[in-house]
Amino acid sequence: MSEASISDVNPYDAPDASLDTGHDEGSYQPKIFSFSGRIGRMRYLAYNIGANLVMLAALIPLSGGMAGLAAMPDFGSAYGIIYIVANIVGFVLAIMWGKRRLNDLNRTGWLMFLLIVPLVNLIFIIYLICFSGSEGPNNHGPSPVANTIGVKILGSLFFIMVALGIIGILAAIIIPMVAG
Repeated sequence: MSEASISDVNPYDAPDASLDTGHDEGSYQPKIFSFSGRIGRMRYLAYNIGANLVMLAALIPLSGGMAGLAAMPDFGSAYGIIYIVANIVGFVLAIMWGKRRLNDLNRTGWLMFLLIVPLVNLIFIIYLICFSGSEGPNNHGPSPVANTIGVKILGSLFFIMVALGIIGILAAIIIPMVAG
């Protein structure tokens, strides 16, 4: 094997580096805590349900423990501060995931301001949940990889909760009619 001299090397040749990123062309693995990129419907629901379950798991025992201390002036405001911080974190996460869901729909994240308009916000949430994102890359990046089984399970909890809510409403209407 002979070494090439400097005069043999063409400075205009392309480098021999591999550009393979390790996953499908035109898709990426989305990060949970990122403001950029896209997430699909199921991942949007899974992230929101997961965050709500984590907050409930943290705040319910905390509120029970703080209830006895609420009468004491030094400890009463501690729960209020923790509650406010948890709500701010939840708000930031909701805005972040909503913006990325809008990016998947090839829309701007500024549409998240529609959440502050009464009645329009309900239609807007239905839009985020029901409409499919654009196929392949769009103005906001490549499409995310396929959902994992964990994302599918967490996202499916949303539909189970909606079904239980409808059953509860129907029960609240029918039971008094039958009993009375």
